[in-house]
Amino acid sequence: MLKIVNQIKSTSEYVPLKQVNIESTIRSFAADVTITQIFRNDENTSIVAVYCFPIEEQAAIYNFTARIDNREIIAQLREKNPDTQINSNNNFYQKHDTYLLEQDEKSQDNFIINVGTLPPSKECVIIISYVTELDLIQGSIIRFVIPATIAPRYSPQKKGSISRLNTKYIQSTPYIIQFRCRIEKIYGPNQEQYIARLNSPSHLVDIDLSMDDAYMITFAQKHTYLDRDILLDIKLSDKRANTFIVLESNAAMAAVTPFEEDCYLTLDSKRTNEFIFILDCSKSMKNENKIGFAREAMLLFLKNLPNNCYFNIIKFGTKYDCLFNESTAFYNNINVRIAEKFISQIRADLGGTEILAPLQWLERHPPQTDRARQVFLLTDGEVSNVSEVLELCRSMASST
Repeated sequence: MLKIVNQIKSTSEYVPLKQVNIESTIRSFAADVTITQIFRNDENTSIVAVYCFPIEEQAAIYNFTARIDNREIIAQLREKNPDTQINSNNNFYQKHDTYLLEQDEKSQDNFIINVGTLPPSKECVIIISYVTELDLIQGSIIRFVIPATIAPRYSPQKKGSISRLNTKYIQSTPYIIQFRCRIEKIYGPNQEQYIARLNSPSHLVDIDLSMDDAYMITFAQKHTYLDRDILLDIKLSDKRANTFIVLESNAAMAAVTPFEEDCYLTLDSKRTNEFIFILDCSKSMKNENKIGFAREAMLLFLKNLPNNCYFNIIKFGTKYDCLFNESTAFYNNINVRIAEKFISQIRADLGGTEILAPLQWLERHPPQTDRARQVFLLTDGEVSNVSEVLELCRSMASST
């Protein structure tokens, strides 16, 4: 939404939206979305406009561009402070031409940018790009959502949410939208296709199946009003890898997909399994009670190990300490009680995060030929020698 903020006589509080185009690409559990909007000043005088954009909790804006009357504003991401401004790439600065992108304090998922002066009969082109994590519904459906209104956020008490820039997020005029979504195909280890069905619960769509590596989704109707959320559902095949999503702040998102055949092999009672837990006890684990959560997780793991397996626990920091001197011990009541006592005494008191040494100990104590070994690492990260650690893990991948 492009909102008029200077005081002029106008029949509308917002700049009319003339065109909107959405281009998106879905890769597994992530989507890359670019929204292009064209607004036009139909007033007979210049206006000062503010652009408002609702961003979902899982999303992050990485690009913002505004083009007004031969000017181009490209946003730069900076830490918020009283003097922060987002500058255009030219020297056009007048009374109202400062560009500030910020989060609305009263609505944490709204972002606001002052795009400056828009002359009469001129257009403002807004291009905003963001990436977002997609929801997994009922364990087998990946859902992609584009909000029905690009800027509105409704507050029943006040008939619209008001920002500190006196911007009321209400969009009453319907507009026509162009929509294209590229969905990249998901393949299994033998090149089998894991996408079973594509559909939209909200709109009639056309699905182009002619491409080798992706599907293309467009609206089936030429004149579609965005009066409801755009929903796309990607139904995954039942015969696929088990799917988990791992996401932590200040980290990348990863889709972890152990294949069902491997899971059955691992849990096969005819084959003995080893479970080794490596627990970070460095000083950084004191923060936010991470070590306390790690102890709880370890007790949960311990109580749910299968019968007839072997296990061990290794805590590490600057040095490391193993629960059992042998590589693993048999899972029985006596060893479980020993492990519970060991876990209860774990503290974040072992200095730095030096994970290479306990991994080297595992390398020196490989599993027996009739055993399958699984290693679980509980850590907050902050590892310095990443390359060495990854190389060592690769070298043990055939047996662990």
